[in-house]
Amino acid sequence: MEYFIRNLSDPDVLVPGKNLSALQDLWASSDPYEYDDELFVKAVKQCLSWHIEKNDFYKDWMQKNNFSVDSLNGISDIAKIPFLHANFYKTHVIKTVKDEDIAITLTSSGTTGQKSQMFFDNWTIFASDKSADMESYKLGMITDEPTNFLLYSYEPAEGVNVGTLRTRQMMRRYAKENELVYALKYTGKGHEFDLFGCIDALLRFEKEGLPVRLLGFPAFLYFTLEKMEDMGYPPLKLNPKSLVMMGGGWKGFVDKQLSPQEFRAYIKERLGLPEYCCHESYGAVEHGVAYMDCNNHHFHIPAYSRVLIRDVRTLEVLPYGKPGFLNVISPINTGVPVVSLLLGDLAVLHEGKSCGCGINAPWFEILGRAGTTKNRSCAIAAAELLRK
Repeated sequence: MEYFIRNLSDPDVLVPGKNLSALQDLWASSDPYEYDDELFVKAVKQCLSWHIEKNDFYKDWMQKNNFSVDSLNGISDIAKIPFLHANFYKTHVIKTVKDEDIAITLTSSGTTGQKSQMFFDNWTIFASDKSADMESYKLGMITDEPTNFLLYSYEPAEGVNVGTLRTRQMMRRYAKENELVYALKYTGKGHEFDLFGCIDALLRFEKEGLPVRLLGFPAFLYFTLEKMEDMGYPPLKLNPKSLVMMGGGWKGFVDKQLSPQEFRAYIKERLGLPEYCCHESYGAVEHGVAYMDCNNHHFHIPAYSRVLIRDVRTLEVLPYGKPGFLNVISPINTGVPVVSLLLGDLAVLHEGKSCGCGINAPWFEILGRAGTTKNRSCAIAAAELLRK
């Protein structure tokens, strides 16, 4: 399957219209955490106008909410943008561009259950990748050193288009690949967790001594290390230049879930890796912007987006330190109108200076998922493989 993954050295993709120049300028910024509020607002206004002009649904949605793009005069005004809930895209297909302009379609879950279909034109998939590339470079996660990869994610196969699969494929560009092993092997009918293949790979990688990159769902890595401990294997000592980058959460294994602090301590105990080697990523296929934790393990908000926290009852915007729904705003997607998106996660927003890592952009922490129904995410779909 074609995943439309560019090389890091490739030139920037051009925006699809001459009236979207601010988007091009925003993604050309040299520092992913240096804010230019004026440029951001200009890009948001251009993206909103693009969708309103070309998408009848979105135009009606704006009109029903009595919203005008001209009302955005400063960064504080972005709270006025009528948001859509991420769950909306689990039951509706709303495209702004023509089918022939869609480069790739990604889904948010496994083969069954609730899932979003998100459509990416060439600009949007480029912008999504570049947000991750720039943040990874800023955080020192890109190297040309030979590295072994163990992906706790799906092995690529025809028709398998979950967003997390492509994300892990894209992150393979961040080091010179020596060997690649998949934890979730494709059998021809579906994916199965290759537990003993993962154990063999870790033992082999320790012996080789090269840096190792472990990317994907944390529950699978935890169960691998737990099984090794049960089998009597002593703790491993991986190369200290290794990187553990987990994402997708522990959905489906709440009883086994470790806190981020506990997980980092477990990685140190079982793999011999210091805390600075262990990181998390956060994202949503409906949103497209990547969030990677800094060396103090906080999700700083890059220049390509802004985050608001909304009261769970009134949906009013809350100040720093107050928990509520996570509302992400970005002009990233020109294929689907997702400029302002309300996610199902509860979060708290903090001032950047409270982190201490040197990045001044505000950061957020995820408290958990709101709601009483069980929406199948990629992690839940993958967790069912563990139960098998």
